[in-house]
Amino acid sequence: MDFKTKLLAGTLLSTLMLALILFTSCSILLLGSYYFKYQVIKDRIAEKLDENMTAAITLALNDHQLYKEPYRDSALLFGNPGDSVYYKKTLWGLFPLAAIRVVSKQREKEKAFLYGASDHHLKNATLYLADHNRPLSLVGNTYIEGTVFLPKSGIRSGFFDQKGFSRKKLIEGTIDSSKTTLPEVNPVFTEQFQIFSKLISGTIQSLLLPEDKINSFLNPSIIYKANTWGVLNNRKLAGNIIVVGDSILEAGPKSQLENIIMVAPYIRFKEGFEGCVQAIALDSITIEKKCRLIYPSAIIGIGRDNVTGNMGSTLNICKESIVEGVVMSITGKGKTNIKPVINIEKEGIIKGLVFTTGNTYLSGTVKGAIYTDFFFEQRGPMSIENMLTDATIIKSNWYLWGNYFSLFKDAARQKVIKWLE
Repeated sequence: MDFKTKLLAGTLLSTLMLALILFTSCSILLLGSYYFKYQVIKDRIAEKLDENMTAAITLALNDHQLYKEPYRDSALLFGNPGDSVYYKKTLWGLFPLAAIRVVSKQREKEKAFLYGASDHHLKNATLYLADHNRPLSLVGNTYIEGTVFLPKSGIRSGFFDQKGFSRKKLIEGTIDSSKTTLPEVNPVFTEQFQIFSKLISGTIQSLLLPEDKINSFLNPSIIYKANTWGVLNNRKLAGNIIVVGDSILEAGPKSQLENIIMVAPYIRFKEGFEGCVQAIALDSITIEKKCRLIYPSAIIGIGRDNVTGNMGSTLNICKESIVEGVVMSITGKGKTNIKPVINIEKEGIIKGLVFTTGNTYLSGTVKGAIYTDFFFEQRGPMSIENMLTDATIIKSNWYLWGNYFSLFKDAARQKVIKWLE
């Protein structure tokens, strides 16, 4: 092969290599440009979905109607047929629940959350004692602060069990007059309680309780039926789950419970339990010592409705236990043969709202607010009405930030309480 031929061959090879390099470079540039445009479009769609989700959440929170059963609706956002929202609203125990799905350019995003009203004309009240023409007596080291609503017969220092009142001031705050009845609970909650009663009676279909289960709040609720003695130890249950027992439900320190609802005639939390649950009982709920129920939890006694009269339930919060949320015991309308009772022992702490249409035995601490028909003080066989001994009721951000006021009629300004999986 002569020199000229070699030169031509080398030139051709160099040209091919240069062409290959140019082709590869152009391909990389084109792919990079495509990927960049894809990321821009993807980011724009993600931003649009976030914008749509914010608008959808605002839309849901601006609807103050509460629904005891799932209510579904949809709407166009910003008048654009390509941007739409689908949402479901219902009650999850004592807290409203919303599940939202937004769509933009055939992409979608979902969120679920609990929410509640943050404004009510009694939001600054720390104590509301219904007016049954009986004064409130304070004994020992009882401390009450904030705005209190008391019977017209007023408040006084008392003497009980060889003990008088030890403080200089009866109330560290302001006093207003209460009415003969407590603020009205939104009827949708009492209607929902009837649904829970039907769960116990077995008229609603349920499944056998598994060892472990997590169910998203974006899915339909799952109802599980426990055996006669429903022990939930060594079980992990989380999310959109209702556990029903026809006799007793029991959770202990090895129970892993998050955001579920428990329904039974009797419910017991064994010493050392910690979790976020809503417990709803016909007859009684007992929280043994050193338990912690994490916000937003709820302990609810709904009692039994009978032709001859209603029977209230009893809620016991033992020493060194903490409930972050709502403790509530009520009965249905009509004659009540047995009043509901809430008993908060010494060193028991409620961070949130206590509400009962019956009797409260308070030896512990309420950091928030308490609404009750009567207080009682018990020593052996002796019981005195509207007396507090060594009790503490104080203002707390736990209450003001808790957004509990959806429980009452005429509440306003709904806010997100907790984002859910």
